[in-house]
Amino acid sequence: MTKPASLCSAEHLAKTALFAEWAPAALKGFQALAGGAFAAGALSVKDKEIIAFACAHVLRCPYCIDYHHGLATGAGASREELTEALWVAIAMAAQAPLAHAAIALRLLNGEAGGDFYPAKQAGPEQALKAATPAALDGYEALQSAAFAPGALDATQKALAAVACAHNLRCAFSIERTVPAALAAGASKPMVAEAIFVAIEMAAGACLGHAGLAAALMA
Repeated sequence: MTKPASLCSAEHLAKTALFAEWAPAALKGFQALAGGAFAAGALSVKDKEIIAFACAHVLRCPYCIDYHHGLATGAGASREELTEALWVAIAMAAQAPLAHAAIALRLLNGEAGGDFYPAKQAGPEQALKAATPAALDGYEALQSAAFAPGALDATQKALAAVACAHNLRCAFSIERTVPAALAAGASKPMVAEAIFVAIEMAAGACLGHAGLAAALMA
């Protein structure tokens, strides 16, 4: 087996076609998921591609960033819209570890682990503000700027946040973003479709990176 010179290249991505031979039923299942997740419904194809572009960043998938940039621009998304979606992803990537600081604070206070995700638990912001005010002020400035309406409205940003929360696998963020999306005017079908974009993106990122495995096996 020859180790490829690059671990992430368009050549590897093309080799995912080999899975049509090696795992045809699974690949067809993925294609069905992708077709269903990105079909126009309560959300337009453009809105779904903007959400996907945000998800691609929290998934840290270069294949997905490249692929969905092309699909999003083809669907009519502007540079400004995609840039704002990117910043929602960055803000969400910051939100998840901050929310998990609630667990660290309980442990630092000598409390037993117990239920790491109690419903409606108090966030760590006040405790962290007392300990590290400048850092928390910077975090809050990022969140405020990222979620301010601009080229994308509040509903679009809230839906992108819901999807990113799922790709980050952060229960705290899901608990925050789903009610926030509904409050911003998103319908339940819109939220559900955004979640399925996130589900497809997680699977798609794995498939893209499976191109390296295919290159190693070819």
